[in-house]
Amino acid sequence: MSKKIVQDKKRTVNLSKKLIIVPAALLIGLLSVVGGTKYEKEIKQILNQPAVNQFQSQIKVLPKEGIVKRVIDGDTLILEDNTEIRLVGVNTPEKSDPYFLEATNFTKRLVENKKVTLEYDAYTSDRFGRVLAYVIVGDKNLSIELVKNGLAKVAIYEDRRKLIYQDELLKFQESAKSKKLGVWKQF
Repeated sequence: MSKKIVQDKKRTVNLSKKLIIVPAALLIGLLSVVGGTKYEKEIKQILNQPAVNQFQSQIKVLPKEGIVKRVIDGDTLILEDNTEIRLVGVNTPEKSDPYFLEATNFTKRLVENKKVTLEYDAYTSDRFGRVLAYVIVGDKNLSIELVKNGLAKVAIYEDRRKLIYQDELLKFQESAKSKKLGVWKQF
């Protein structure tokens, strides 16, 4: 670490959020460099914290079901208890993208004002503090339905473990590609 980072108090405060993902060996090495400084106590506190995703720890209760109050876009919705849900494993078009309205309206038709069941994968929250879940309405998984209809792309991260529905999502994405459905739907 450079002396500039250590000297910059604002960056040091923000450093505590970033250091959770830094290996302990690097932190111990840093401690030997700044040992005896005013930052030593902060670094020791960080070392003693459990390595947990900060948003994972903020979300205390994961709802098993709820009624969808509002759909924000194709892959984000709000439950009646104001829990913000982000669909696992997919991305739908943003406002500036083609098929944004189609994806959003599809999600609205399928789940808005309806009771849904939530199913969780290994990761239950994202960096924005939203709950990550599969939204099931009746016997339909919203993530899969969006991909089947060419309104979502499968979002898989290489360095993470396999998603519960990953194989199914990829299969339907290939099927949508072969049908050459629409601009966004061409991937």
